[in-house]
Amino acid sequence: KSKIIIFYLSVIICAFSTSPSFAINSSSMNLLLISIMIISPLILLISVRNITKEDILLILFFLSIIFSPLLNNPETMRWSTVMYSFMFGITFLVYKHLLYKNVLEFEYFIKILKYLIYAYTIVLIIQQACVLLGLPIFNIHAYDPTTPWKLNSLSSEPSHSARFVGLLMFCYIISKEIFMDKKYSLSSNFKEDKYIWLSFFWTMLTMGSGTSLLFVILVLSIFLRLRTLIVFIMFLIILYGLIDYLDIKAADRTIKLFLATLTLDPETMMEADRSGSSRIVPFIVLIERVDFTTINGWFGHGIDYVGNNLYMYSAIPIKGYSGGGMLALWMEYGFLSFILFLIFSLMTTINRKNLKILFFWFFLIFMYG
Repeated sequence: KSKIIIFYLSVIICAFSTSPSFAINSSSMNLLLISIMIISPLILLISVRNITKEDILLILFFLSIIFSPLLNNPETMRWSTVMYSFMFGITFLVYKHLLYKNVLEFEYFIKILKYLIYAYTIVLIIQQACVLLGLPIFNIHAYDPTTPWKLNSLSSEPSHSARFVGLLMFCYIISKEIFMDKKYSLSSNFKEDKYIWLSFFWTMLTMGSGTSLLFVILVLSIFLRLRTLIVFIMFLIILYGLIDYLDIKAADRTIKLFLATLTLDPETMMEADRSGSSRIVPFIVLIERVDFTTINGWFGHGIDYVGNNLYMYSAIPIKGYSGGGMLALWMEYGFLSFILFLIFSLMTTINRKNLKILFFWFFLIFMYG
C-alpha cells in the first residue's frame, strides 16, 4: 500500500511539473495530466478519512463556481469548464491527503525535484543541439522559427518552463533546509549541489524566456539577508551587465517591461514588451472594474465574461483573449468565489517561517487564478 501511495504521489508531482509535447492537444490541454486527474475522485473516496479547514474552503469554492453562474447568469453556464476546475481541486485533495499519510520520505521527494530539474536541462540541451545542427527539434511545441533559441524544454512554452523550474528549485532548497534542519548556504552547500545549480542557471538563462529572469531573482532571494544585501545587489548589477553584453533579448525586454509597468500605462507597457505586458495589462483594466457593491460584483458576470469583453477595455484588442488572474475569477464568478479561493490558497501555501513563499504565491497563483 505504501509503495502504491509513493508511486501515485510521484506521478502527480511529475504530471503537474511537466507538459510533454506528445500529450498536448489542439486546445493546449495536457492529456497526460487529465488522464491522471480523471481517476482522482475514486482515489479520494478510498483514501480520505478526515476533512480539514482548507478542504472545507475548497469545497465551498466548488459550490460557489456552480451556483454563482447558475443563479445569476445561467445562460453562461458551461459544465465542462466547471468540471475541469473540479479535476484540479480534487487532485489537490488527493495529493494532500496521501502526503499526510507520511509514507513519502523527504529524501525521496528531494530526489524527484532534483531529477525533474535535470530532465528540463537535458531536454533543453537536446533541443538546442537540434537547432544548432538544423535537425527536427525534439519535444518542440509552440515554436517560432523567427526566435530559434526560444525553446520550451519539458513544458508547453518557455515562460511555463521558467515558472516550473523556478518553483522546483525553490522547493528543492527549502526541502533541503528542512531535511538538514539548518539554513541552506551557498558557500557550504554549493559543492554538493553544483550540478543542480549549473542545470538551473543553464535552463533559466538560455531557454529564451524573459520570465526566467524574474524567477532566478525569486529563487536567489531565499539567501537575501541584511548582511548579504550588498552582495545581492552586486549580483544583480553583474547579471544586468551580462545580459547587456550578451544581448539577451528576452531578459532585456523583461527589464524594459518592469520599468514600463511602474508607469501603469498599458500603451507604454505594450510598447516595451507586447507578450509580457499581455499578462499585466488585464490586471490594470480589471482592478478598475471589480466591485462588491452589486449583484454581479458578488456573484459574477458569468463564465467567459472577461474573454468576451476585455478587448473593449484594454490595449490588447483581441476578442476571446482573457487574463487578469484572480481578478478574472472575481469578474466571472463574483467576490464570494474570489475570497474563498484567496483564503484557501493562502492558508494552503503560506509558511510563517518563510514568507518569501508569498512572492511565488503572487506570481504563480494570484496572477493565474
